[in-house]
Amino acid sequence: MNTITAFFSRLGLRSKFILITTVAIILLMGIIGYMAVQRGKSILYAEVERQGRLLGETLAIPIINDLIYERLGLVEEGGLLDNYIMEIFNRRDVDLIYIAILDEEGKVISHNNISEYGKIYSDHATVKALQANDAVIHSFSHNGHNALDFGVPLSIGKKRWGTLKFAISLEEVEREIVATIKKIIILTLFLIIAGFGVILLLSNRFISPITHLATTMEKTGGDYLDVKVEVKGHDELAILGERFNSMIERIKQANEELRKTHEKLVQSEKLASVGILAAGVAHEINNPLGGVFNCVQMLKLNGNNPELRGKYLDLIKEGLDRIENTVSKLLWMSRKGDHTPVSINVKDSINGVCTFVGYKLKKGKIQFFNEVEDGLFMVFDPHDFHQVILNLFINAIHAMKDEGCLTVRGYRDDSKIKVEVIDTGEGIAQENLGKIFDPFFTTKPPGEGTGLGLWLSYDIVRNYNGEISVESEVGKGSKFTLTFPAN
Repeated sequence: MNTITAFFSRLGLRSKFILITTVAIILLMGIIGYMAVQRGKSILYAEVERQGRLLGETLAIPIINDLIYERLGLVEEGGLLDNYIMEIFNRRDVDLIYIAILDEEGKVISHNNISEYGKIYSDHATVKALQANDAVIHSFSHNGHNALDFGVPLSIGKKRWGTLKFAISLEEVEREIVATIKKIIILTLFLIIAGFGVILLLSNRFISPITHLATTMEKTGGDYLDVKVEVKGHDELAILGERFNSMIERIKQANEELRKTHEKLVQSEKLASVGILAAGVAHEINNPLGGVFNCVQMLKLNGNNPELRGKYLDLIKEGLDRIENTVSKLLWMSRKGDHTPVSINVKDSINGVCTFVGYKLKKGKIQFFNEVEDGLFMVFDPHDFHQVILNLFINAIHAMKDEGCLTVRGYRDDSKIKVEVIDTGEGIAQENLGKIFDPFFTTKPPGEGTGLGLWLSYDIVRNYNGEISVESEVGKGSKFTLTFPAN
C-alpha cells in the first residue's frame, strides 16, 4: 500500500487526472458489465426454469392417462409410456439430459435409457420430489456444466400415480452468457479507448498548463533555479506563471546573498580557529627561530671554522624548514577550500589535525589517543574534514580545564563509517544539548568563542549526507559521533 501511495504521489497532475478518470471508467464499465451479465444470467436461468415447469405440466396429463390405461390393462404395460418418453427425449425442444417416470416408491418404470429400468432412486432430490405435492427443482453439475433437475408429481386429486423426473442442461445458456460477456468486454474496451481519447483531449486543453507549471516547480529543487514558465494569454494561469517567474528571480538573488554570507562566515570561523591556536603557532615558530638566532651568533664567532659553519648552516636550514612547514599548514588551513572530495585516510587526517593543537594539548596536560582503525578511508574534502575535527578538538580542549583525555575512534559499522571524538571534560548541560548546533550559540565567556564552530561542523557534515550527534553528562565529558555513508 505504501508503494502504491509513493508511486501515486510522484505522478504529475496530468498523469493523476488521466489515471483517475481511466480507472473510474474501467470500474464503472466493469460494474455495469457485471450487472448486465448477472441480469442476463438470471433471465436465461428463469427462462429455462419456466420451460421446464411448462414441459412438466404439459407431459404430466398424458403420462397420467397412460399410467391409468396400463393399470386398467387397456394397453400393454410400459409400451405406450416408453414410446412417449423416447419421442419427447428425441424431439430436443429443450436440451434434456434424461427423462424418467418413477412409481410411488421411486422405482424407474420408464426411462429414455433402457439400462435404468427397475432401479430405485434414493438420492436426496428424488426423495424430496416423491414427497412433494408440487414441482421440485434442484440444480446440479453435469459434464462440467450446470443443469436443473425437475421432479413433477403425477397425481389427480389426492391420488398419486408416480413422479415425472427430467433434467435440462444449461450448457447452451452458459454459451450465451459467455458470448454476452465477450460482447460486453469488447464494448467496454471500445468505450475505454474512446473515453481515454476524450480524457487526453480534456487534459491537453485544461490540465497541461497546470501540469507544465507543476513540472517546472518540481525542477526548482536544491540550487537549481534556472527555470522559467512560458506565459501565454492573460488568464489566471498566465498571472500565476508571471508570479512564479518573479518569485524564482527573488529566490535566486536571496540565495546568492546567502551563499556569499555563508562563505564569509566559514572563512571567518577558519581564521577564528587559527587565532585560537595562535599561542601554539607562536611556539612552533619561536622555538626553531630561537635556534636560528643562536646559530647566527655562533657563526659570527666561529665563522672561519668550516666544520662548525657547515653544522650551524644545517641547523639553520632545519629550523627554517620547520617554520616554513608550520606557516604552510596555517596557510593551507586558513585558505578557501575548493571543496573537492577525495579519498582520505581518516587516521592520518586525524594526526594532521592533532599537529595544530599539539601545543594546547601539551599545555593543558591532555593525553591524546588516535584509535581510528587502520586502513579506514572515506570520500571527503580534506579542508572540510580538518575543519570539522579541529572545531571538535578546540571544544574538547576548552572543556578540559585541568588535565584530561582526548580520544578519537573511527570504525566501519555495517554500511556506515563512524568517527567518535570523546573528551573527559566538564560536559554539556541537558538543557543546552538541543541548542549546541545553533549558529552563534556558545557557553564560553565573551571573546573566547564565536558560537559558529559546531554549527559549521553540523553544516559541513550535512553536506556530505552525514549526521552528527552528541552524548554528554555534566562532570563526565562528551562524545560527538559523526556518521557517514560508507560509499
